[in-house]
Amino acid sequence: MEPIKVIKNEEYLAEAHTLLQEARRRVDICTYKFELSNRPGAAALNSLIEALYRLAYNGIEIRVLLNTTGKRTGLTAINLYAARALRKHGIEVRTLPDGRCQHSKMLLIDSIMGIIGSHNWSPKSMTDNYETAVVIRHAGCLYTTMEHFEKIWEGSKRI
Repeated sequence: MEPIKVIKNEEYLAEAHTLLQEARRRVDICTYKFELSNRPGAAALNSLIEALYRLAYNGIEIRVLLNTTGKRTGLTAINLYAARALRKHGIEVRTLPDGRCQHSKMLLIDSIMGIIGSHNWSPKSMTDNYETAVVIRHAGCLYTTMEHFEKIWEGSKRI
C-alpha cells in the first residue's frame, strides 16, 4: 500500500472503512461536523458510523472531538445530538472549552495511519461536496498530527 495517497469526494468512505477494519487499539476522530441522519443520502455515512459502534463494542478505544459553541446554533445542536448517540455506544466525545472553533478533520488509527482532509462526518461531505483528503500510512508522517490531537484532547472537555 502507498504510504501517502490523495483521495477525493466519495473515495473517503472506502478508505475510512479499510482503515477502521485495521484498527487494533484506538480510533481518534476530529471533525467540525458529525451529523447523524436517516435521509436516503446518509446510508453510506451511517455504515461508517455503524463500523465505529462495532469497534467500540469490541473494545477499541474511540475518541471523537467535535465543534460546539456556547450558543445553541444549528451546528452545535447537530453535534450534541451525535455526541449523545456516540456516548451510548461507549465512545468518548469532547469539545473545546471557551467556544473556540475546532475545524480540523482527521481520522487517526492506532497512531500509525489516518486520513487528514476536508471531509466532515456528514452526508453532504461524503456524497455531495467536492472534498479532498490524504490517506497516510506512515507513523513518522503522522507523529506531529497525533501530538496536535493529543494536545487538543487534553485541553478539551467532555460533552
